[in-house]
Amino acid sequence: MTSTDTPPAHTKVSDEPPSYNLITPYAPPVTVPPSAPPGFQTDTAIMKGNSPGMEHLLQVNQLMVKEKFSVTQGLVLSFDVLNVVGQRLFQAEHNVVCCGPLYDVRIRDNSNNEVLHLLENCSCTCTREMEVYGPSGQLIGFFKLHWNRMVTHLSLMNTSREVTLIILGPSFQTSIFGNVSFEVKSPDEQHVVGMIRTEADHLLLTFPLDLEVTMKAMLLGSSLYLENLIKSMKMELQRRLRD
Repeated sequence: MTSTDTPPAHTKVSDEPPSYNLITPYAPPVTVPPSAPPGFQTDTAIMKGNSPGMEHLLQVNQLMVKEKFSVTQGLVLSFDVLNVVGQRLFQAEHNVVCCGPLYDVRIRDNSNNEVLHLLENCSCTCTREMEVYGPSGQLIGFFKLHWNRMVTHLSLMNTSREVTLIILGPSFQTSIFGNVSFEVKSPDEQHVVGMIRTEADHLLLTFPLDLEVTMKAMLLGSSLYLENLIKSMKMELQRRLRD
């Protein structure tokens, strides 16, 4: 798998960093998620065009993602997605294929029906971008990672490439070991919508109960993507230390 190396020195980075103060990597987890900010798209009654299986996200405001380890797992990394009481809602599988996509994750419900597909094919530009698909192959959004040495900046976008949420946190260069917190904010950075926190053996994702279901699904996908980016960077830093 390709690691999240910073771009070469001669590469021009055009993305401007957001106005952001670094989050402490040891901030306490959010226990009471905020409501979605005024005017923000919410939907607690129906799932406007959402994929089958996403109904499990309607009445949750917190998810835990835990990797499953097996001596026979080979090049497939598996994760359980749990609710606040430890019940499994989804399973995620990350397929690592030589000369294949950089990132390929399929998320299924407990009936083994695919509800989300995360796919990243190329990283030949100054930014990395992932496509998010529903079960029938329809595109539902994008994740975009902005290269920045000072902060981690990830944009969540709809199918029209309009930014719907941003994720901000400590730099991959300095603050990826130990427990790390990332804030989920509205596009104007005026409202904290949730939190993604890395723990020793799991990710904790917190968001408003009244957030639209598709947005919850996008946040779930982005948390898995962040987990992969952090793991890749840790492996690269450890390799450099050995060399």
